[in-house]
Amino acid sequence: MLRKKTFQNKVAASRYALPVTATLAALVWVAVGFLVANIWVQFAFTILSTLLMVELNNHNSLMRTYSRMVSCSFLVFITMTSLPTPSFKASIVTMCSIAFYLIIWNSYQDKRAAGWTFYAFFCVGLASMVFIQVGYFLPFLWLMMMVFTNSFSFRNFFASIIGLIMPYWFSAGYFAYTNNINGLISHFAEFINYQDLFDYSQVTDHEVVNLLFLIILSTLGSIHFLHTSYADKIRTRMIYNSFILINYVSLAFIILQPHHIKELGSIMIVNTAPLTAHFITYTKGKLANIVFISALVIMVLILLYNIFIPETVLLQAIQG
Repeated sequence: MLRKKTFQNKVAASRYALPVTATLAALVWVAVGFLVANIWVQFAFTILSTLLMVELNNHNSLMRTYSRMVSCSFLVFITMTSLPTPSFKASIVTMCSIAFYLIIWNSYQDKRAAGWTFYAFFCVGLASMVFIQVGYFLPFLWLMMMVFTNSFSFRNFFASIIGLIMPYWFSAGYFAYTNNINGLISHFAEFINYQDLFDYSQVTDHEVVNLLFLIILSTLGSIHFLHTSYADKIRTRMIYNSFILINYVSLAFIILQPHHIKELGSIMIVNTAPLTAHFITYTKGKLANIVFISALVIMVLILLYNIFIPETVLLQAIQG
């Protein structure tokens, strides 16, 4: 006897899921843009990032059946956490993170894929120009190449180094032309600035709510994937394992440097979206349907909370 499809299963398999989600998200961004703040540049980055996420899903077959939940989850998370004051730096980091994944998996099991490795780490280099702390991820990205993409070699390692440096090769000329070499030096100095470790003095209630929700969904998605990964191809398992690794590395860095929560949170979103999509698409039953509907309601409530309730610095609120 065939089990009747729940609302969750219908949404996950619907061809209208992404168009409807994109339309609703666009309406929210446009409304906030006209009524609250000038966010058009960040909106453009969000559109580009969503298109890259669509390509990441299609090119790597992240879903073994038809589903647009990867792109839908990403777009919903970005809209929920970013508005009404999206971070320009976080927008760039988000786009570069997706581009990195999209490119690096072309080097799967190819230890001579210096070209793909160069372009992937060029994206990391671009992200580091606005958020130098992304360099802390490098050991884990190389570990990912060793364990998951199986593409690590001296050839590809040197290609990654050249890719990282290349954006600075171009920008150094600009800094020299504008006689602002000290600006470039200060940028790199931030990489070894550890004075703000465990400094929660500026963390807001909005940031904590957003982060907690992402942690819950990423944990559910990770547990579900690890429990059901036998149904996916080996390559797909490796991709999701890399999402899990980088996701929790991002969380660890947020705990260490909470003042970078917007940029690090954007990396978490990139990795949490596929895990959540996998959970939504391949769980069944009444309980899973209740979890899905509850998550949708909570996301709407968090979005409204972020837009209409002013941010409060938590420690100041507690001390007050």
